[in-house]
Amino acid sequence: MIGICIYANFPSFSNSIFYVFIILWITVFIGSFFKIRSLLSISFSLLLPISGYINARLNAPEILNFDLNNTNTFVFEVTDFPEIKPKSIALVVHCIAFLDHKKWKKGSGKFKIYVGKTANMWVRGTRLLVQTKLNPFPQPSFPFEKNWSEYFQAKGIYGSAFIAKNAFILLNDVGENKNIFYYFHSWQSYLAQHLAHAMHRGINLDVAKTMLLGVKSSIDFETMAVYSSLGAIHILSVSGLHVGLLYAGLSFIFGFLLRKGRYGKMLFFILMMILLWAYAGISGFSDPVLRSAWMFSVMLFAKAFLHHQNGINTLAFSCFVLLVFKPMALFEPGFQLSYLAVLGLIVFQQKWVSLIKFNFQYKPLQFITSNTWELTCVALAAQIFTWPLIIYYFYQFPNPFWFLLLNPILIVLSTISLGIGFLFISLSPILVFFKLDLFFHCLGFLLDFSFSMLHFVMFKFVYLFQPIMPFLKIHLVDVFIYFMLVTCFWCWLVYRERIFISLAILLIIAEGLFHIFPDRDHQQSYLSQYKGYPIFVSISGVKSHFFAPTDLSKDPLWIQGHLSPLWANLGVKDTLGLYYDQRINYAWIYKNKKFILLNKAAIGPRGYGTTVMVAKNALKKKPHWLRTWDYSTLLITNKPSIYTQQVWSTYYPKLLGNKVDFLDQRAAIMY
Repeated sequence: MIGICIYANFPSFSNSIFYVFIILWITVFIGSFFKIRSLLSISFSLLLPISGYINARLNAPEILNFDLNNTNTFVFEVTDFPEIKPKSIALVVHCIAFLDHKKWKKGSGKFKIYVGKTANMWVRGTRLLVQTKLNPFPQPSFPFEKNWSEYFQAKGIYGSAFIAKNAFILLNDVGENKNIFYYFHSWQSYLAQHLAHAMHRGINLDVAKTMLLGVKSSIDFETMAVYSSLGAIHILSVSGLHVGLLYAGLSFIFGFLLRKGRYGKMLFFILMMILLWAYAGISGFSDPVLRSAWMFSVMLFAKAFLHHQNGINTLAFSCFVLLVFKPMALFEPGFQLSYLAVLGLIVFQQKWVSLIKFNFQYKPLQFITSNTWELTCVALAAQIFTWPLIIYYFYQFPNPFWFLLLNPILIVLSTISLGIGFLFISLSPILVFFKLDLFFHCLGFLLDFSFSMLHFVMFKFVYLFQPIMPFLKIHLVDVFIYFMLVTCFWCWLVYRERIFISLAILLIIAEGLFHIFPDRDHQQSYLSQYKGYPIFVSISGVKSHFFAPTDLSKDPLWIQGHLSPLWANLGVKDTLGLYYDQRINYAWIYKNKKFILLNKAAIGPRGYGTTVMVAKNALKKKPHWLRTWDYSTLLITNKPSIYTQQVWSTYYPKLLGNKVDFLDQRAAIMY
């Protein structure tokens, strides 16, 4: 991990590190040959992080070898399962060739393209010839928001494009791509059709496809927000919960083989591995699935062939192997949260369960209380290492009271839905083959009902209460100190040494000193754009107002992604949105500066120092009126084509105070 972190911050040391690596290998050889233990141990300790550095360099994403602005003809190869959107199909493709001055050259890099819906079956290995302009991912508009350009570039994805259904040529037929991924995708589509035939259209079907099969379909924002606010967003993607439940069910079915000697254990291991990885393939081999499948594969090997199992060692080994093949996964929030959640379960869950024992004579009451306490311990143990990172990455956290109250219920209901779902996808091919429609629809009705109960509880709870705490902020230093504190207390419980209590006290003092000087409140504002219309955000202390087009009121996902990180980092607790009519012009004064928003053509008033924001509506016709805005700062929301810019430039004011700027091409302007 140290070597991976060094490479992430200093990728230019590759040649020097390689020479050091060779020298250390020679040193290790000398130390082992002459049996010099100190030399051997020191050299080997240095060799591990350097090996991590070199491995990270070898597994780094491809560097783009052409200019996006000057290249428009490509040969792409699909590298992942398609994602079905309402009006298009999203594909992750690799550029294998591009046309440069009438010569084909080898390409590099991945891209995300959106293709109009056609009858084509997109599978991994499909190749297509495309003539289009690839657009780089936009830079962040507001401070502190997620930098999607950096995020995708870390995965080797450098841009995106929309391609009309008739603007590409398939270079190979689906029949030529019948590799293992083709069959996995076929089975995913086949089982998804069974779900569609057995369940009613709507939220339940969309969630069932995503939760059981990993189908990349569009779940509406409201449903996503409900799952997120209750801390149950992990249920939607195929991950450890799903693979773990499948693992438990298969272990129950094939567990008798473990008592059949050596060959029984081998057969148990082979069957379990085939079924686990087949499910991982059907669900799309996404990163959470690969992490979970590999983790349970290591546990499966330990269960089948080893007498003594150490949970932490098993977890560490699975983490190590995954980082060997994908080093940059170390910096992905999903990777960190999944492994830390499992670590919390291993370290704390059983110890906390043993703290309280229930002894009721009435057996149903004993069963309910003991299992409720055990599920509560599961929720607490999974959060002990993850809650700081959840706040650090997402600026929000479920209300602890409602989370602990509702989490056992959600775990039970989601487990029931998953159990019935796995039973359905296992039996539906058999029921369809033997034309047992009654049993097929009964099982589908039961699955639909289980999801209805889950969603009824979730939506009712969210509408009645406030289960989410928004606009939270935690520094990286706070996260580090918290993990050090947990480590100190755990070491004290194990070893009972005073040094760990002393270290904990020092860490608490350091945390207090770090926050002794509170952030100063500043009055500030930001100007940016939303789909061709200006948006003005002002912040004063813990309050914020934003002036935005009416369309933004229907897009809470945009507010959550762009404005919530800004509000959280600046300590905002109260927000108020003022939505303007996109057909009317507006004017206001802020810090003695005059701002004018033009949604339609207007003649400029006399005066100096005006900031004029021109929305896309105002520029539909030839803008003769622009000449009247002398001595103004002209901000146009959307950058047009080069030809349109040339036409507009003939109408720009001759005495323009500043150059014309385009809001969609830059970060938000701060005032």
